[in-house]
Amino acid sequence: MDKNSLLAVILSVVVITAGFMIQAKFFPAPEPVQTEVSASTVEESVPQTAAPATTTSDSTVSGNSDILPASVAVEAEEQIPHQEVRWETNLFDIVFSNKGGVITSLKLKKHLENGEPLEMLLKGAEDQNAFNILFGGPTGAPITENFHYRRINDETFEFYRTFIASDGNPFILRKTYIFKPNDYLMELDITIENSVSAAPALNNGGYAYTLEFGPQIGPSFTKLDGRYAYRNYYTFTEKKANKLKVKDGIAQVEGRVQWAGIAGKYFTVVGIPDQTDYDIAFNQYPKQDLLQSSVMTFSRPVITNVSKSVDVFRFYIGPKNNKALAAYDKAEDNGFSLGNLELDNIVDTSSILGWLEWILKQMLFIAYKLIHNYGIAIILVTVVVKAVMFPFTRKSYQSTSKMQALAPQMEELKKKFKDKPEKLNKETAALYKKEGVNPLGGCLPMLIQMPIFIAMYGLFNKLFELRGAAFIPGWISDLSAPEAVYTFNNFTLPILGWDAIRLLPILFVLTQLLYGKLMQTGSQGSNSQMKMMNTLMPVMFFFILYNAPSGLLLYWIASNIITAIQQVVTNKVLNRDKGEA
Repeated sequence: MDKNSLLAVILSVVVITAGFMIQAKFFPAPEPVQTEVSASTVEESVPQTAAPATTTSDSTVSGNSDILPASVAVEAEEQIPHQEVRWETNLFDIVFSNKGGVITSLKLKKHLENGEPLEMLLKGAEDQNAFNILFGGPTGAPITENFHYRRINDETFEFYRTFIASDGNPFILRKTYIFKPNDYLMELDITIENSVSAAPALNNGGYAYTLEFGPQIGPSFTKLDGRYAYRNYYTFTEKKANKLKVKDGIAQVEGRVQWAGIAGKYFTVVGIPDQTDYDIAFNQYPKQDLLQSSVMTFSRPVITNVSKSVDVFRFYIGPKNNKALAAYDKAEDNGFSLGNLELDNIVDTSSILGWLEWILKQMLFIAYKLIHNYGIAIILVTVVVKAVMFPFTRKSYQSTSKMQALAPQMEELKKKFKDKPEKLNKETAALYKKEGVNPLGGCLPMLIQMPIFIAMYGLFNKLFELRGAAFIPGWISDLSAPEAVYTFNNFTLPILGWDAIRLLPILFVLTQLLYGKLMQTGSQGSNSQMKMMNTLMPVMFFFILYNAPSGLLLYWIASNIITAIQQVVTNKVLNRDKGEA
């Protein structure tokens, strides 16, 4: 195996591995709704004019007051029955519970999982809900008392209950949800209204309360590996998105931010607080029957100078694609008249190759407009990129061929100057110069193509538009997910963890082996090291990519086939030139 070819293989492996590392590091059941209820048929179990009681004694406190901080007690009032409220907008199916005034289910109607609206609130247990309130800091227990409920209008839903502060004065805790018909963004107003003209006596560890979103965002996953499924945590401030590092299961946010968010591969939740100096954190603390949690908390400092405090939070809960997120950059594009939020900064791109990913993505969109099939669009883009890069590829082939032609002379020089390394280097350089050969000519063109390979890998591995996009119905029905020709029923292969037989990884190995076979010429064909390298690398990648998204594997297979065709044509041209010479 000549040194130039070996160097090319080693560099390729290093760059590919580095690409995977960069990709992974910088970029990696709720209670069912029994009936669908339209906006015009929702029923309420309490009158809209219902009001909480305002007096009690500590000896008659009811509910789960034992989980509240010592400074807060539950107001004794008439028993409030448990109630669920179902509502839907054009984008959401929502289930509220008055037990804590939380949301127990939030489904995206236009995005499906297993043929059903996608659940954005993944729960391991029935009592794990979103938008919990905890009196004090984030380590407390959520409020689970039943709240009064009233629907103010077709967009606004209110939950409220009276509690007793540490000074003995009652205060009302009110949670008001606002959903617009065509927005993935919703608003939650937290109101604390004291019964006297003074700030409420709420202070537990320096906090009045904590708003918690969790326990995990959808869609469901088997594991988080940083590539095919992941949860990343971001903040945005001063026109810059910052990815947070999780240490010991928690990521602390420093300073005031414009927004903070949990990003999955295709969907995201972004919390946008008001101007209060909240302490914001993310945690992955274990939850019952949940593979991994992703909890976002906003801890409010003590209220010091008002008897009525209204804190406004907004949450984007939806697809992680630029079009949906950019609706909140212009006030006229959304129902809340919000602008300049720059939520699309949470979309993953390579910090170095983001511009190249953008170009390739636009090429893919153009191809899709022509044929309306993202699978064929991927193949067309691969063909175009390979055609553009063919001059570099051809240059690499030619340089490698010239180096192979010099192999006999190189062997003679090695034998002649085996004890004189300096003389050998000098004579070798003279031979290269005489024959017009650049020893790195076979490597450099390959390295030029590596950024495109890494950008295409990153693009096809996480492009939102590939989710749910079919290539061949009945086989590859979702380019963002691994395909399967046979699925095991309730069985997983030990050690490997495979639950299906997949055809694309097999096709990948076959095309990679074919490509390696065509690349072998002359002495390489009989070189055992080269044979082993050309066999082991595809096998290694077979296991790495077995559960890869089918769109990514489709690109790689197409790339191998096109490269093999280019190699065959180039070999014929080179052999013809040699014959004429």
